[in-house]
Amino acid sequence: MTASNQPARADAIVPFWNRLREISLYPTHSAALSTVVVLALCHLVDFLPLGVIGWLFQLLIWVALYKYAFECLRASADGRLEPPEVAVSVEDSLGWSQIWLQVAFFAFNMLGFILLGPVGGTFVAILLALALPGAIMSLAMDQNLGHALNPATWIAIVARIGWPYVAVAALYFVFGVSQRYAQALVVPILPPVISTIAFYLITNYVVVATFHLMGYLIWQYQDEVGYEPSAAAMPLASRARDPDQDLLDEAAQHVRDGAPEAAAELLGGQLRARGGSDAVHVQYRKVLGVLGHRDELLRHGREWIAVLLAQDKERRAVDVVRDCQEMDPAFEPTDPDDVARIARKAVDAGQSQVALKLVSSWYKSHPRHRDVPANCLLAAKLLAERMGKEDTARALLDRVMQAFPQHALAGEVGAYRRFLDTLGAPPARA
Repeated sequence: MTASNQPARADAIVPFWNRLREISLYPTHSAALSTVVVLALCHLVDFLPLGVIGWLFQLLIWVALYKYAFECLRASADGRLEPPEVAVSVEDSLGWSQIWLQVAFFAFNMLGFILLGPVGGTFVAILLALALPGAIMSLAMDQNLGHALNPATWIAIVARIGWPYVAVAALYFVFGVSQRYAQALVVPILPPVISTIAFYLITNYVVVATFHLMGYLIWQYQDEVGYEPSAAAMPLASRARDPDQDLLDEAAQHVRDGAPEAAAELLGGQLRARGGSDAVHVQYRKVLGVLGHRDELLRHGREWIAVLLAQDKERRAVDVVRDCQEMDPAFEPTDPDDVARIARKAVDAGQSQVALKLVSSWYKSHPRHRDVPANCLLAAKLLAERMGKEDTARALLDRVMQAFPQHALAGEVGAYRRFLDTLGAPPARA
């Protein structure tokens, strides 16, 4: 990304330790507070005799909370210091992944005490407490549970950020202790219904605040962790007046007047006739989403991706691809030659799942394309190294070697295929 597109220089960002008051008050903003309160009230289902259905409903409430918390984390990582209204860019699967992440960490903790005794178990518990924020940050950036559970991921994040990460991990622990202390202090003196609401209000508040803290850490150390903030999420104060601001204001007025169709026609007409700024494209997609125009969203996505790549805005193109994949997992850009470029950028930006989906659907449509060896080699490395699917990676590379024996990358593909064989080979005898 060029300097003109960079949302903010990392050295110009206020350090998180100078914003602890603002971070702790983050959930009091109206957008976050309404979510915190509504989800706390939903837990009153505990008082209904629903049995297993009630337990499942409780689980869905937790998923909704984590989904919104990840939305806050991503917004913070992109430099937006106001909570989002709703969770629109985060998949439901990310909320479920956080549940499984916590289950896995709890299991690791218990195994530490069972296998190593009280002293060793305590040591493992401290290490896991230090690692948990890194695992959550990895899950938010990469959307890969296996990668987030890999100790090498935690070590890499700690090594890149250094002592500020340790400080955030300590704050994460302090938030958790404060939560339990507040609950122990307030809940016993309240009637059952009120105490339930109070318990979950405190819990939800702490979850949103800590996820904002972790997102802000990514924002502050974006270069160290290799995260490129989305320009679409830049704070308004950091942007100059948009050249199409009058058009945007007119479209916004149509929406406020209850006429999103008129806004879509206005913005779409501008894009079809003369093009427009990134803000026009973003607003057009938002209006189309409100109208539920899925096919037009996909069509526009293909057109905008081509424009973004022509402007060397590859990271934004990755974001558009991900948005379109949520509507159509088999989504492909118009030009098959663009896939290699987008996939590489997706990996660089920590969007492995986007790269894998893109290459998979593209490979099915273009099995003889000249970029097949390069794209499939990239996919094989992601499958083997980030998802632990060595067998799938081997099968993919076997097909590539058979179809492209004379390709310039045939040697590199074969070398990586042999490397995968060594991973599954039994250890040699002395």
